[in-house]
Amino acid sequence: MSPADWTTLSLHLAAMLATALVLGQLARRLGIPGVVGEIAGGLLLGPTVLGRLAPDTFAWLFPPAGPVTSARGAIARVGMLFFIVTIGLDISVGEFRRLGRKALAVGSVGTFVPLILGFLMCYAFPTVIGVTEKDRFSTALFMGSILSLSANPVIARILLDMGLFKSEIGRTIMSATLVDDLVGWGLFAVILAEFGPNATGQGQGLQIFATVCAFIGGTILVGKIVLPRIMEWILESMPRPSAFISAVVLLALVGAAGSEHLGLHSFLGAFIVGIALADVAQRHPEPFATIAEFSYAVFTPIFFVSMAIGADFVAGFDPWLVGLITAVAFLGKISGVWIGGRMAGMDDRQALAVGCGLNARGILGIVMAAAAFDAELIDLRLFVACVLMCVFTTMAAGPALAAILGRRPQAA
Repeated sequence: MSPADWTTLSLHLAAMLATALVLGQLARRLGIPGVVGEIAGGLLLGPTVLGRLAPDTFAWLFPPAGPVTSARGAIARVGMLFFIVTIGLDISVGEFRRLGRKALAVGSVGTFVPLILGFLMCYAFPTVIGVTEKDRFSTALFMGSILSLSANPVIARILLDMGLFKSEIGRTIMSATLVDDLVGWGLFAVILAEFGPNATGQGQGLQIFATVCAFIGGTILVGKIVLPRIMEWILESMPRPSAFISAVVLLALVGAAGSEHLGLHSFLGAFIVGIALADVAQRHPEPFATIAEFSYAVFTPIFFVSMAIGADFVAGFDPWLVGLITAVAFLGKISGVWIGGRMAGMDDRQALAVGCGLNARGILGIVMAAAAFDAELIDLRLFVACVLMCVFTTMAAGPALAAILGRRPQAA
């Protein structure tokens, strides 16, 4: 990169961080998740607003192609790997085993009902979705995967604010996300490998699915058996906490490289590494908190602002599509979890509360939508609709839980 490119990139990132900082804080003061403000910052700086009001300034500060844009994308993606690791830390395999039948029923039924509804939606409303016969199957699989997700970091924060994190309902919600997120990301990995830009087109769906399962299971197994001993040795033998943090970042990069090499998305590898390190994080939370704070303060704002900068939300906004996807998202997740909760012996009120909590797609859904858009699996209209669906379901989770359980959010 030339000195001029470095100058532009520095101003580029500074403008993104400043806008995200101001609008993210404004969103929090209004009781809205900060990620909504960060996305709004991207709309303000991107073709949606700045590109229309001052096209020359937009073209200079945010060039559509070239080394500056490539560097921004690389910084945002690598930084998000570290944040994705910390998301995986919230998923406890041990807690899932402890809750047993309840977590399995809520997680499995609450995952597969929205998955099936999302898949069928593309066949029932092909004109609204905007799919052709050629790409209908892959789009249907993607909609099933994103609608099956639950955003555990956002849900965890909502439960903490309401004093519910350690309650039976809170533990059930967090344990059920293990099924939600593994199925959603695993299916998305299959979609990328089968239909993404690097797909072979040989229709090896079962082989790809087996590879995904082996990668996920092998990584978690190695993490539970080997990684605790290695991380303890690093803590005892190397400078603290710097060596420990370096080791976590190293594992995230290796996991991301492994999943990308297999034709999966790098985020999946980082996410699985986070799950594998969950037990280590419970014993030594401070280094992980450092990684989470820095990535959340710097890299996630860059990612979400960058995501919105790359898309024109006005040109891509379709109210009928947004309404359809959002309605199916609410119906599928809440009804599926309610059915699973009733099967596990929960009463109507408890099952409905768990369903409303798990309905938040939050950051994970937005990340998946951005990855699919980058891989050209979905078009601009569908990308905008998925992002807005994630925003709406996330904003509704807290008030719905409060209304059902009669609790008001406490001071964080």
